[in-house]
Amino acid sequence: MTLGGWTLVAALLIVTVVTTLWCVWTATRLDRLHLRCAVAAAMLEEQALRRAVAAQELSHDPDLDLASAVLVGDAAHGVLHGPDGDFWQAQSDLTAALHAVDPPPGAGPTREVLDAARRLAVARRIHDDLVTSTRDLRSRRRVRWFRLAGHAAAPQTVGFDDRMPPYDVGRR
Repeated sequence: MTLGGWTLVAALLIVTVVTTLWCVWTATRLDRLHLRCAVAAAMLEEQALRRAVAAQELSHDPDLDLASAVLVGDAAHGVLHGPDGDFWQAQSDLTAALHAVDPPPGAGPTREVLDAARRLAVARRIHDDLVTSTRDLRSRRRVRWFRLAGHAAAPQTVGFDDRMPPYDVGRR
């Protein structure tokens, strides 16, 4: 073999090694992003359930009027015991119920609802950012060409109303 032939073989070997290393690195990165998405989804659901439990405690507050207690209690019950397919819709309904009531000022359950709502908003932001990053990486042409995403389903963002309740806990 001539010098030019060896140069071509060496160049092809280098391109193959670099491409293989890039594929391994990208597949590992994609796998880690998928795992982080799964953890973030579990944390999001945990924070959503935490807010529902706090809302249920608020509905048992003796200072809350009966209509508000029933409204918030039913919405919290829908989240905690409703069908699984309607979980995020039930969360939106709970948000609407929390916006419709005027809880007693300075009550402990009101603070817990506000804290849980803040944590839920942060968990959703983290989850949706990770999903966006994962989907961006999956959509790259070379990732599709080399099928680096494997058979994993693309993660999805969640859509529900997670506005903060308009309570002023320092009114008293």
